Formats: sequence, structure tokens, C-alpha cells
Amino acid sequence: MKFKSLIYTALASALLFTSCDLNHQPVFDDETQAFIGFSGAKATESIPEAKDGAVTTYALSLECASIKGVTAQVAFAAVDTNYEASKRAVEGVDYVFKALETYTLDAQGNRLNVVTTDLTAGADKIVKFDADHRFATIYIETIDNNIQDGDKKFDVVLSNVQGCNLGAKKLFTITIADDENPLNQLLGVYDATTPSAFDGYPDENWEVTIVADDETEGKIWIQPIITIGGLSAADIAPVHATVDLVQETIQMPYGQTVYGGEGQSYNMVIAGLENNPVLSGVAVATYDLSNGVVITFQNGYGVGNLAANEWWYNAYQGPVFTKQ
Repeated sequence: MKFKSLIYTALASALLFTSCDLNHQPVFDDETQAFIGFSGAKATESIPEAKDGAVTTYALSLECASIKGVTAQVAFAAVDTNYEASKRAVEGVDYVFKALETYTLDAQGNRLNVVTTDLTAGADKIVKFDADHRFATIYIETIDNNIQDGDKKFDVVLSNVQGCNLGAKKLFTITIADDENPLNQLLGVYDATTPSAFDGYPDENWEVTIVADDETEGKIWIQPIITIGGLSAADIAPVHATVDLVQETIQMPYGQTVYGGEGQSYNMVIAGLENNPVLSGVAVATYDLSNGVVITFQNGYGVGNLAANEWWYNAYQGPVFTKQ
């Protein structure tokens, strides 16, 4: 196979500004508009169950949004009634609220005026904010129950706000991934290595992340499944695969787009390695959980531009993923 190099050009983007009166800018009013809510864009997170005595700690952040800093407070609590009884995470059995920190941040993001409360000592689950404590972090620790009983869920819910408004981000969902479930053992970050499919090219090494699909049991997402010259890992779209826990295999369908898409100049897809690209069927990998986690692909695969029928931009023999 002949290696085809790819040169990328940056896409120019135009910023459109609308005229405005600089003397009449909108003003945030602390008295009527300050609010408390969870930080960030995410509203859900999956965290591993504790394993072999090593706990997993999740830091859940919230903030009081204001200009000058208002004196306010909010209560938080775990609620599991949105889920079937068998899938509910129970406080004290599956996890504990470990500690609460309130603080402010300097221009470099360093925490100042940190106040820590031990929630295991029976302290009220109330977060108090003021001008010197605009942010808070709730630390949640998982507990290992040593049985395979499936993933468990609960919501952390904010309520009873005083001194300001309750923001839209008032509920955060946490899934505790059952570590005894083989599927969850496959999730995480891997070191990937593979011989190149091109004669004279060195082996390739990169970092791969595997996460579970939010809706379909047994479905995972792998990112990046391959490297492409000129693109960062974040530029390469994840591909989905199906885990067979009986056969202990992972099947990744060919033909998935990893960059661009239909109707675009580049529609970079994953294909099997034959005289012609294989765009149907699956690449099969086996996994071994006996000594860490190792995933070994039984098939080589590569990437090409389906839009221009250009092959190959990169191609591997059988990659091996070793969990960090």
C-alpha cells in the first residue's frame, strides 16, 4: 500500500458583531439575578465503584453566580426515586458524601479562603456562600460492595435556597459503575501500540479512551481509534463498538466516520485492510482481564477519504490497547 500524506488548511471563520450602545450595557443585578447551581455544562457523570480497598472520589462543583458576592445558602441531598429499586445507589452502602469545601478563586484559578467540612461527622448538607466563598465542591466517595449487582444511580439535588435564586442546573446525576461487571472493567484510558501497515514505517503509539454508551447496554465508544496526520485526538470522532461478554470480544463496525462527513470534502472513514477497503462488517478484538486489561485487535484497519476515494491516510496491523 502506498502512504498518502494529507495537508490540512485551517478554515477561516468570520465573527459578526452587531452594533450596540456602549453606554447602555446590560447590568447583572445581584439582588434579583444572583443564583446558585452546579458548575459546567455536564449534568451527569459515571464514576467507578471502589475496588480492592481503593476508593473513587468524585468532586462535584457548584457556585454562587454574582458580581460582588452575596450571602446565600443552599441545601443538597441525594435522591434515588427516579430509578428502579434495583438500580438505586444507596447512601452509606454504595457511596458517602465525604466532605464539603467552600472557597474563592484568584486570577490563576488557585483556591483561596478554603473552608472544609467533614460530612461524615453528621454536618448538615448545606452550602454557605459569601463574597469570600463563591465556589464549593462536594466530595463523594464510592464503596466496594464486592458483588456484581449492576450499575447504580442517584441524583444530587439542590433545594431550599436562601439569599438568591436557584439556578437551572439544580440536579446532577451520578452513575456508580459496578467494578465486578466485566464491561465496566473495559472502560478507562489505554496505551495503544501497533505496527504500521506501511513498509518501512515505525510502530505507532497513542492514548485511547473507552467510555460506555449512555443508553445501550454493551455498547462502548473508543476515541481515537486511529491517528491521522494533521489532526489532534480531539479532532477525531469516537467510534462505537459492541462488547460480547460471553465470547469476550469487541466488535467495531467498519464504515464509521472519524472526520468530516457525507457531503463534505473529507469523509474520513474506518475500513478493513484488503486489496480494496472493507466498509462493511466488523473489526474483532479480544480482551483479557486476568492481569490488568489488554485488548487485542485480530484485524488490521485503516482510514481513508471516502469522498474522494483516497486510501490510505493511515493504517495499522493489529493494535493492542493496554489499560493504564
